[in-house]
Amino acid sequence: MDSSAARPRVLVVDDDRGLLRLIEKSLVREGIAASTASSGAEAVGWLDTHRPDLLLLDLKLQDVEGVELVERLAADDKCPPFIIITGQGDERIAVDMMKRGARDYLVKDANFLQFLPTVVKRALEQLDQERRLTEAEQQVHLVRSVIERGFNAVLITGGELPDPRILYINPAFAQVTGYSAEEILGRPLSVLAGLANLHQRLRSGLPPGATFLDEISTYQTAQGERWGEWRVGPVQDKSGQTTNWLIIFRDITQRKRLEKEILEISEQERRRIGQDLHDDLCQHLAGIELMSQVVQQKLAVKSKTDAARVGEIAKHVRDAIAQTRSLARGLAPVTLESGGLALALQELAANAEKMFGIRCQVSASSPQHAGELTIDTHLYRIAQEAVSNAIKHGKARQVLIQLETTPAAMQVTVADDGRGIAEPPPRNNGMGLRIMEYRASMIGGRLTIQKDPHGGTTVRCSVPRSTVSTRK
Repeated sequence: MDSSAARPRVLVVDDDRGLLRLIEKSLVREGIAASTASSGAEAVGWLDTHRPDLLLLDLKLQDVEGVELVERLAADDKCPPFIIITGQGDERIAVDMMKRGARDYLVKDANFLQFLPTVVKRALEQLDQERRLTEAEQQVHLVRSVIERGFNAVLITGGELPDPRILYINPAFAQVTGYSAEEILGRPLSVLAGLANLHQRLRSGLPPGATFLDEISTYQTAQGERWGEWRVGPVQDKSGQTTNWLIIFRDITQRKRLEKEILEISEQERRRIGQDLHDDLCQHLAGIELMSQVVQQKLAVKSKTDAARVGEIAKHVRDAIAQTRSLARGLAPVTLESGGLALALQELAANAEKMFGIRCQVSASSPQHAGELTIDTHLYRIAQEAVSNAIKHGKARQVLIQLETTPAAMQVTVADDGRGIAEPPPRNNGMGLRIMEYRASMIGGRLTIQKDPHGGTTVRCSVPRSTVSTRK
């Protein structure tokens, strides 16, 4: 492999061949590759097929003046960065060449060969720095163009916490949030009142071992509440110090609205099936039970054995009616609409005790609470899934369901004495946990699931009162 390939190359143009050889040797000793030309014509020919990093040009050549050669090369877009070599008395012309773009000039005096490598190396270093700076500026321009034309909203702050300054927003951020760059750049993040949830998460910092935060939450705009999918991460320098916070998010309001409609349709279908079971199937089964009782009475006169068998059939039908009604209540808890969430949870606890032989209690701070049906339904389903998990997976013998309503929030907690959930909670097995989290997000709530130190699992879903009031 040619070791000179990575070295900077200088073309030296001078009609003094002896001096050319001395200059070439001086540059090679400093690790600089050198090519030579003894006339303007030879230099032009060489530059037709080569592109040096630097041109070292004598102002007085036998076939052409240095000024003329530079102008000709510039017209053909072949003029590399250059340094002028001048004899005694030519300094004025050299200064004029500096104005035309020369990097430096050297006078052919007694110290010429001594200073030559230093001047050439300094010029090459400056050119390298300029090249790197140009490349960096091009990369910055490219990244900025991508960010500003992208669909995702981008916000960049300083690295200081708890209230970093806003340094940059792209047009997508301004469009979806309503904040313009002029009104918020240079100001603390806390001025974005509509993004209070984001600011609160950023203030708490990253969890240990995390490289970024993922958050799905609402934010306020002049047009009302919207949903955002956030990703927040630090930008660190070489020492690992956080210099900036990068916040990228997408507006997912339309997606959330569609998801909410799908869930509402699902709940309506559940209620329809539950009502059909209660009003249709149960009535048919009740009719069969009544017919069985009539047949039993008639057979009792002729054959007590046959009458007893028909009685057993009637009993099985009664059991089927009870199970069907229980399924109907699970699919469409009537008490949610008639008596509220507290009564629905009490019915859930009673069914759990009856079906699984466990102790299940309900504690409600406001037994007569009757909230917004959509929120109550999601909270009920979360509690229902938590009780089911406690029995099936946790093997719990006691479950406590708590409903707390305060001026600040509504909260449902399900605590059991089972063997406890794995830490961290499993993410890939089953859909129960993900559906609970999804239901909580749909009503603006926060779901936490944790293993208790003394055994058992606690599932808690809290919904801010502001969310409840805005949905009524």
